[in-house]
Parts: sequence; structure tokens; C-alpha cells
Amino acid sequence: MKKRITQILFSLLTFCTNADIYAQENEKKTKNPWSGSVSLNYDFTNNFTGNVNLGYTQKNWDLFLDYSGHSDRIEISSELFRSFSAKTSQLLETEQHHLSHSVAILLDMRPSSRNLFLWNLKLQFPKITTNRDINNRTQTKEYDLHHRIAFSRKTIEGSLFYKHIYETNKHELSLNGIFSHTKDSRPSTYQIDDLLTYTTTGNEKPEFVRLQMDYLYTFENQGQLETGIQFFSRWNKTRYNLHDTEENLNNWLSNLPLNDGLNHHEYIYTAHLSYSQQQGEFWHYKIGILADYDITRTKLMENTDKHNFDRFYFYPHLTLQYTPSDQQELAFHFTRKAAHPDYTQLNPFTNPIDHQTFEQGNPLLRPEITSRAEINYLLHGEKIQLNGNLYFNSTERFITPVTLFSEDNTLTLSYTNGSMENKVGLDINLSGSPTSWMTITPSISLVHAHANGKYQGINLHVDDFSWSGNLELNLNSKKHTEFQALFSYQSPTKVPQFKIEENYYLDLAIKQGFFNNRLQVSFSVSDVFDTSEWQARSNTDTYRLANYSKEATHAYWIGLTFNFNNFKSRPSADDSHPQKRQIIQLGQ
Repeated sequence: MKKRITQILFSLLTFCTNADIYAQENEKKTKNPWSGSVSLNYDFTNNFTGNVNLGYTQKNWDLFLDYSGHSDRIEISSELFRSFSAKTSQLLETEQHHLSHSVAILLDMRPSSRNLFLWNLKLQFPKITTNRDINNRTQTKEYDLHHRIAFSRKTIEGSLFYKHIYETNKHELSLNGIFSHTKDSRPSTYQIDDLLTYTTTGNEKPEFVRLQMDYLYTFENQGQLETGIQFFSRWNKTRYNLHDTEENLNNWLSNLPLNDGLNHHEYIYTAHLSYSQQQGEFWHYKIGILADYDITRTKLMENTDKHNFDRFYFYPHLTLQYTPSDQQELAFHFTRKAAHPDYTQLNPFTNPIDHQTFEQGNPLLRPEITSRAEINYLLHGEKIQLNGNLYFNSTERFITPVTLFSEDNTLTLSYTNGSMENKVGLDINLSGSPTSWMTITPSISLVHAHANGKYQGINLHVDDFSWSGNLELNLNSKKHTEFQALFSYQSPTKVPQFKIEENYYLDLAIKQGFFNNRLQVSFSVSDVFDTSEWQARSNTDTYRLANYSKEATHAYWIGLTFNFNNFKSRPSADDSHPQKRQIIQLGQ
């Protein structure tokens, strides 16, 4: 399969090259409406990513077709030590195979200067196969375990956008609608000492729909009024089942709580109103408010319990902007927003990693509400650009991972709402060009975090200062040669229950353009010195926990990209790699 896709991409490269040469020879005769880009990236461990982007342009409409695919194997070595009622150490070797195909079709229609239509369709088909080998040692026993998970997802998402322009950027009406349907499958098997202990079947069907209408009107004093309404709804039905076997070690599955799944429905009705105006030559302000009414209905299948939440919230926002010159800008922003838990965090299914370690979502999670005040300063000159941001964040009911111990030394990784999390931070980004062929961009982020809350007797208190920084160097020649070096550092950080150790890495890349930069050849090395790793530990009066995880991040990549007929690149399809949320990293 991989070989076939690679052959197809190389064939497209050849075809596009010939098409571009033909188009240049006939450029004076007729304008070619076709444009596109083909790229292929390959590392030396048989991983690859590929993209095909095609565009067809006419006077009143444009059509774009994008394909993105990748196949890569991720190797992760992990260690987990715990000491509660007994001492347990685990060594885990995980191999994940990610195979993904994404297709997007975009149709942009302009039947007149006053009417715009945009239609978009996206299809995504990721598959992740995980094989995990675990050596589990206690003070009295030792087991060898094997866990295999075959995750697959099918997503179809469509959107339709319409804008009627009475007067450009002054008087406009827009309508927008999105629908997304996803179907997940997650069968798995689990073996202890080569004996099949259990199998699981899992299915989910998350869906969402969004309908929105926005209106813009400009008054005679150039003040602008923006208002709109929105309806958003998401729903999901999860069904997970554990199938026991006669080889079940000590009948440990019988101690797990039954939770076959849940039915979840959420409806959010939103209205917003804002007004903005330029005051004099230097000042500009924008003030507004957003109100939403959120209805949440959750039903747990194992006990038919229902958990319903209704809430009404206001979200004000304010912007004050001072622009004394073309090179400087000073602004104050205040915003208030809500962030809702996703279905990974809500799923109540108890997923065994091994017979003493489990993952489980929390279906009773509430949305977190964040108020943010910030001051931004921007200075941009001919050879230097400075961007500074001083902010204060206050999050009510912040969502955080939590680790739970039981008397039999089992460990459950879950999520909960804390009470309050406050952060004071400063971000500084400086970009300088001492010469026409060199750009140096150092950046630093300083954060002081204070959090509090309790969950099942666990203290979620945090009082911590941390910082992170990046240093990026770009060298460019007039002969389409580019070199980039990026060094990234994250200092030790404290989160509820854990301290995470420092992490740093260096990436290098070089790119050479040919045929007036239409053909680009690149070579890159990620994590040059193989230093990126994950270490988290917790030490209290009642337990001790330490986690180490090392992913094979050191890799060499070679890439080819060909653009024909002046194709302008656009954002590619979303990456289907799963987001890592848990503090304990075991190759999940």
C-alpha cells in the first residue's frame, strides 16, 4: 500500500513537471486555469507523508482539491514506578502505526460582486494500530503482557458559506452552516503470559452541527456594529464492552466498574453584539458581549443515571488600541470564553492498559470558563520586530488530568474539574535581520501559575513558576537556498499532583529550490541530539509515582515539492495524530 501511494505521488510529480513546461511554452497563447502542488516527504525508517493540491480558476469561480496522506511508525519506551500499598514497576515498549488519508474539496463561487458562496467537503480516514509489550513486576510476582488496539475513524464534514455584500467591509450579511459525522471503532485484545485474557469492542458516533448568521453595518461616523446568532449542537453515543475469558488473571476484570457507554447531547444557543470605532488618528476601540444558553444531557448506560446541566452565561470583550505611528501599536484586550471537554475526556469506559493501570473519562466534567486580560505591544521596523504580551488568565472549573490510587495498588488515569487556576505570564518575541540573508528570532515565555481544588481527597494545589524559550535561525540566499535551525527549551513545570522535568531539542532543515523555485528539495533532522523525553514524578506522604517516556523523535527526512502555474499554498487537512492529554505517558 505504501509503495503504491509513493509511486502515484512520484508519477504526479513527473506529470506536473511536464504540464508546467507545456504551460510555459503556451503562456503567450492562452492562460492555463490549472495550478497545483505535489509534495512527498520520506524518512529513513520507511515513514512518509504526501500531499497533492490542485486548483482550477475561472472568472467567477474556483475549485480546489487537496489530498494528504501519511504512514509512520512511532516507537515509544516508557517506565512507570509506583509505591502505594505495594511497590510495582513496569517497562513498556510501544509501537504505533499511523495510516491516514484526508481529502478536501473547496468550491468558491462569485456570481456577482455582491454575492459570495463557499462550499467545502472534507473526508478523513485515520487508522492507528498500537502494539504494547509490558513487563510488570511486583514484590511477589512478574508478568509479561501484550496489548493490541486497532483504532479506525471515518469522518465526513461539510460546510456552506454565503455572504451578501451591500458595501464592502461596511455593510454585509453572512450565513454559515457546518455538519460533521464521525464513526470510530476500537477493538482490542489483551494477553498475559501469552494467554488471551480479554477482548474489547468499542464504537462511537460523535456528530455536531453549527448554524450561524452575522450582520455588519457601518454608521455615518464610521462606527461599526456587528451582531449575530448561532446554534451549535453536538451528540455522541459510545458503546464499549469487555469480553472476559477463562484465562483472566485472578478474575481482575470483575473488579472494574461496569460502564458500557453513554448518550450525550449538548445544545448551545448564542447571540453576540459588538461596536467598534476609530477615535481620532491614534485610538480605536471595540466593545461587545456574547451570551449563550447551554443545555447538556448525559445518560450513563450501566445504571440509567441522568445528569442534566442548564446554564446561561455572558462573555464580555473589550479592545482598546493605540497606534502612535506606523511602526508601533499598543493594545489592551479583555475576553471571557468557555472551553468544553471533548469526548475522550467524557467517555466513562474503563480502558485497561494492564491489570493494574486503567484509563477512564469523567462524564460529569463541566466546561471551564476563562477570563483573560492582556496588554500587547508591537514594534516593527526595517530590520527588527518586537512583540510583547503581558497577560493574566483566570480559569474557573479548570479541567486537569488526575491520577487515582486504590487499596489494591491499581492506578486510574482520569480527569476532573479543579476550582480555580490563575496564570500571570509574559511572552516576548524578537525578530531581527542583521543582513538581507539572515533572520534571528529568539522568544521567551514566563508563567506563574496558581491552582487549587480537591477531588476524592486529592489536593490539586499548584504554585509554580516556569519558562520556555525558542531560538530560530533562518539563512536565505538569492539562489533559493534556505537553512533553518530551531532550538526549543521547556523548564521544569508543576501541574496538579506532578512535577514535569525539563525538555529540550534541536531541529535542523535545509531547502534548495530549482527551476525558479518551482521544484524544492529539502533535508531535515528532527531532535538532532535525541534529547526530547518525558519525565513526571509525584511524591507525597501516602504514595510515590514516577513516569519516564521516550519517543523516537530523532529522524532524518528528505522531501520533494513541486509547484506549477504559480500555485499558492493553503492550509492542509488536519493532522489525525491523537492529542496527548494525560500526565502519565505510557504510549497511549
